[in-house]
Amino acid sequence: MGERITSPVVPVSRNRSMSAACMTLAGKILMTTKKTAITLLLALLLALLLGASCIFLGAPPVETSRAAEPARPVEPARAADPTVQIEERQREIRKMSAAMLIIGRFLKNEGATVADVGTSADIIRAVAAKMVDGLFPQGTEVGVGRSGARPEVWQQWDMFRERASDLIKATLQLTAAAATGKAEAVQTPIRAVGQACAACHELFRRKRP
Repeated sequence: MGERITSPVVPVSRNRSMSAACMTLAGKILMTTKKTAITLLLALLLALLLGASCIFLGAPPVETSRAAEPARPVEPARAADPTVQIEERQREIRKMSAAMLIIGRFLKNEGATVADVGTSADIIRAVAAKMVDGLFPQGTEVGVGRSGARPEVWQQWDMFRERASDLIKATLQLTAAAATGKAEAVQTPIRAVGQACAACHELFRRKRP
């Protein structure tokens, strides 16, 4: 016959010790679980507080799941109206004409001063600079609106730029002469300005009927 196997008898005191240990371990696990839950709860509250602070202070909230908005179509640039461009150019040219009239009044002793001549030279120079920087776009020649610009402006653009440059140089000399305050000092520069204007009109401006 085989040997009979008997289970060892564990003393009752030992069973009680093991039960106590299990209860202690279970208690620690429960406490850890509670601490973890409390930690998660505190983290959630902190996140809510931070979100409220961002809203109160005006900071935009962080978007996490918002779908991207479709791009809006870009509107094509509107073509400039040649008639409007011509009107703008003529307003600038009228400033130049008014300045030339003041210089003429000075030459005729009609009340304009040397200082007026200097101011007029500055106005003429400012308009002359715009002549080659936007005042004469293509498509604004004679036949469009009330334009008096001949097609030669664009056909001989380099020459047109040279004529504008000559006028700018002449007005610089006139400004310097007027700064002396002497009437006799501005006589020659005034003639140079007049000659520069006439040279440009001869080639590029429609002759008035």
